[in-house]
Amino acid sequence: MTEQNEAELQAMLEEIQGEVAERTLPHFDHADARRIGSAAAALAERDHLPIVVAANRGQQRVFHAAFAGTTAEHDDWVRRKLNTTMRHEIPSLEFVLRQQLSGHTPEWLDQREFAIAGGAVPIVVAGITVGAIAISGLVGSIREDHDLAMEALRRARPHP
Repeated sequence: MTEQNEAELQAMLEEIQGEVAERTLPHFDHADARRIGSAAAALAERDHLPIVVAANRGQQRVFHAAFAGTTAEHDDWVRRKLNTTMRHEIPSLEFVLRQQLSGHTPEWLDQREFAIAGGAVPIVVAGITVGAIAISGLVGSIREDHDLAMEALRRARPHP
């Protein structure tokens, strides 16, 4: 890894870590999960994006939508990204960046159950991870799925 690449990854990691306030909600129930998932689905419909979106409350899948251009493989990526995020209580992209910067993947990681890929974002209430949204299908960069999930969260936030 070059110094420039390492600096870029470190800057991206710091940016992702700085999004905690945007991932923090005053409450999170089934209606909130559906609203966040629906916000992502609306963006997919508007931009004709080939994605799968899922929103969980705890371990329960509350929202799921798959758009043209996706397959069951995308559903599995979403499941594994959600597993990574819920296990570590960080965005799956943060997990990716930490692995790239450290230069190794944990030996315990079962890639049939956990994905080292961006796109799942934890939802936090009062400092506790209570759910997550995950996107799979965008392949332009390592952060496209993550950015779409964050945009859905921003659009679905309750307004004071």
